[in-house]
Amino acid sequence: MPQIDALRRFLLPALLVLLLAAWLGGGVTQDDTPIDEWLQLLALPLLPVAAVVLLAELPDDRYRRSGIAVALLIAAVPLLQLLPMAAAGWNLPPGRGGLAADLRQAGVDAFPMRWTLSPHATEGALWSLMPALAAFFAAMALEAGHRRRLVQAIVVLVLFNVAFAFFQTGLPQGSQLRLYQDFDAGFGGLLVNPNHQATACIIGMVLAVGLAVEARGRVERGETRPHMPWWYAGLAGCLLLMVPLSTARAGMPIAFASLALVLVLTGVLRPGRIGRSRRATALALALAVMAIVGVRVAIGWVAVDQAEELRHTMAVATVVAGERQAPLGSGVGSFVQVFEQSAPPALHLRRYVNHAHNEYAQWWLEAGWPGMLALAFALAVLALCGWRIASLRIRNGHAALAAGGFVAICAVLAHSWADYPLRTITLMTTTAALAGLVLATLQDAQSREKSRRRIRHELARAARLAHEPESP
Repeated sequence: MPQIDALRRFLLPALLVLLLAAWLGGGVTQDDTPIDEWLQLLALPLLPVAAVVLLAELPDDRYRRSGIAVALLIAAVPLLQLLPMAAAGWNLPPGRGGLAADLRQAGVDAFPMRWTLSPHATEGALWSLMPALAAFFAAMALEAGHRRRLVQAIVVLVLFNVAFAFFQTGLPQGSQLRLYQDFDAGFGGLLVNPNHQATACIIGMVLAVGLAVEARGRVERGETRPHMPWWYAGLAGCLLLMVPLSTARAGMPIAFASLALVLVLTGVLRPGRIGRSRRATALALALAVMAIVGVRVAIGWVAVDQAEELRHTMAVATVVAGERQAPLGSGVGSFVQVFEQSAPPALHLRRYVNHAHNEYAQWWLEAGWPGMLALAFALAVLALCGWRIASLRIRNGHAALAAGGFVAICAVLAHSWADYPLRTITLMTTTAALAGLVLATLQDAQSREKSRRRIRHELARAARLAHEPESP
């Protein structure tokens, strides 16, 4: 249909504009800022256009259908929490009895009962999902030829943020050119939290590896210049070297693990060739050394965190608070208020705690059992995608881009165990776009592999018939 084709061509430039805006203005960790509202308005037209394109050609594969179900489940959690409920259901979590008693003592006998304890915060959290949902559906509906452009654009945005971080760190304190005047963002660049710069560099690194493998396949077909794979490989190496500059202690262990995983999934390192190929053996030894270094760094990081920082303490306190708000959850976006009321004395700090520094613990507190079920389904779909990528016989072409996107998502989820990268619009929107790209690309790779198997089967059948003697 010409109208659908025109809408599909609109998706890539609109998605790139949304990603650029998310990187320029979505790097703060404060919830519900005026910039967030502008980003939501910018995503508003992209979401229905992507939905129309997907509905016109309703996906018949399990990957995209499962992805759509995951996105709808995640959005349904805050939406359901805004619904009114009876007093018996509202009082079901054990932590709400004391709150109701405090309200009665304050003279508040009647108040609107909803699943969430903070309807305003939950409504804001629901709206904050719009850029990510728009990016997810738009990436899923992109033309196959536009997916490489999307990956290239994300790598360019990461590189721009690294260059901007160098510019910012070179400015003197108090300079009017500093993006954040109230505090030192370190090597974060556009991202207010420098730990998130480590996540961004890891995303760019694994995507660059995927682009290098994809470019190697295009070189073999004569579609691009021979030096392009080496350019992408050099970018991946440079971004790996940028991770320590973020000072994120979890950065290097995650970076080493992500690099090893993407090399295996893209077929650069085939485990079966270790010991039989010098290159494969040398690469495996290098990865083993990096793995040892990464494990030692991770052990030291955990020891320092437990001795000198409060991340572990905050995560444990959040889990305990979540048990008192189960099974409903306190409401998506209500963490600050609920944590202040339930935190142990050791966490009564002069500055408020904005996040739990463990995304899974915070999601448990805010979303309760419905949120954990949605999370489990999302992780199951991700595991299915990883298994499918690992089982592909041909891993160049767009399959390499899917492998890079898959590893980037895994890196974000791994860092979410010790931080909150998905609580920034920048990384949430970028990760959502990569998730949509992975699901769409996997389906195309599977279809091409089935077509190749059918062609090989037909050729083999024709060869057998040609060698069979004719009956008299």
